[in-house]
Amino acid sequence: MKIDILSDVHFDNYFYNKYKSDDVIKFYSQIIDFNNCGDVLVIAGDLGHDNEQNIKILKILKEYYKNIICILGNHDYYLMGKTNQKLFSNSFERVENMRNLINSKDGMYCLNGNIIEIDSVKFGGVDSWYDDGYLKVNYPNEEFPIESTNQMWFNSTPDSKFIVGIENFNDIFEIEKPKIESIYKDCDVMITHVNPSAKNENVNVRFQNNPSNTFFTFDGEEYLKNGNMKYWIFGHTHEELEYEEYNVKCICNPLGYSNESGNGSWVKIKQIEV
Repeated sequence: MKIDILSDVHFDNYFYNKYKSDDVIKFYSQIIDFNNCGDVLVIAGDLGHDNEQNIKILKILKEYYKNIICILGNHDYYLMGKTNQKLFSNSFERVENMRNLINSKDGMYCLNGNIIEIDSVKFGGVDSWYDDGYLKVNYPNEEFPIESTNQMWFNSTPDSKFIVGIENFNDIFEIEKPKIESIYKDCDVMITHVNPSAKNENVNVRFQNNPSNTFFTFDGEEYLKNGNMKYWIFGHTHEELEYEEYNVKCICNPLGYSNESGNGSWVKIKQIEV
């Protein structure tokens, strides 16, 4: 099986209110060889800020793939704009709506602590979240009260501003952790939005030794060490990254924002074979 990998596609950053099929395919033809697509397209979170646009673009891409598997990222929780704020009372309602839209389509899956099997390959997926693992692993002799970590969170990321329904930086991690634990031993390919390693060497070299990495990683060493997955696909950081831990190949292949991707011209699909 051939699997195409992307993350952080941020559809609204590229298409705004325009998402005709020809426009979408023209843009993604820079990134994807539509004559040699994989059997599965994995998108490791951050589809975009508008659920209706997200599902329409996914349906256009689905014309070229047998299956599309997604999980959701932090931006998929954002309540930005009057439309979202009118439709949803909190971020979790928006997320549930996005999952339902994706899972209602044939050959499209939005995983949420569950496993699907396609051609004998088991895909497990969960949004995941960040914890304070990076701080504990890389600064073991220091204490980080939740109040100080929350303040750093407020200063480092807009998540605290646009995610409605949480108070602390790791509230969603506490929801996601049991989902990870329920599937990590039983899948061939694990998919999360957040990097599962808190080790400094498994962060892009540009950002190493920065305490704010705690909002881009979680300490998943137990899962990498004791799981049966061959690959772990993730996103969130807008930097291409690959490393291997405990014989698990960990891959991040983000699109990111238009200024980071050369409006798509600097990014190519990553394809693996399982």
